[in-house]
Amino acid sequence: MCLLQTWYGLSDYEVEDRVNDSISFGYFCGLTIDQIAPDHSTVSRFRTAMTQAGAYEKLFKEINSQLEQGKIIVKTGAIVDASVIDTPLKPKGKTTHKVTQDREDEQEVEVTKEYAESVDTDASWLKKGGKYYFGYKKHHVTDNEGLKFTSKFSNF
Repeated sequence: MCLLQTWYGLSDYEVEDRVNDSISFGYFCGLTIDQIAPDHSTVSRFRTAMTQAGAYEKLFKEINSQLEQGKIIVKTGAIVDASVIDTPLKPKGKTTHKVTQDREDEQEVEVTKEYAESVDTDASWLKKGGKYYFGYKKHHVTDNEGLKFTSKFSNF
């Protein structure tokens, strides 16, 4: 986690969130999909203990040396920025719900939202900056200066 934190310029809180959120970050840390990453305070205590023992810098130098021997140079990671693209075809009025129940197993109940035909069913709701939006995310891969490289659309 400390390597990812250094490479991507993340705080203790951010690296905890990214490892729990990203399959590739979790895989890099040796976690399976159902495991939870150590919390931010564990990362902080580990880094403090390693620094006090004088092992933190030595460990990073050794890892960088091994990466260089394999002709792998890690400078910084990519930052993904997501913008919200609103759709004018959002649900209006009260949302209705359809409840289906399996007769064999009365405990299984499935609830689905029903929208009018004019609603964009590929879009979904997102809360960003305390406001709710109905639409899509547009992802931008940027560098530290905010320069965009590529983008793609996805529903939330």
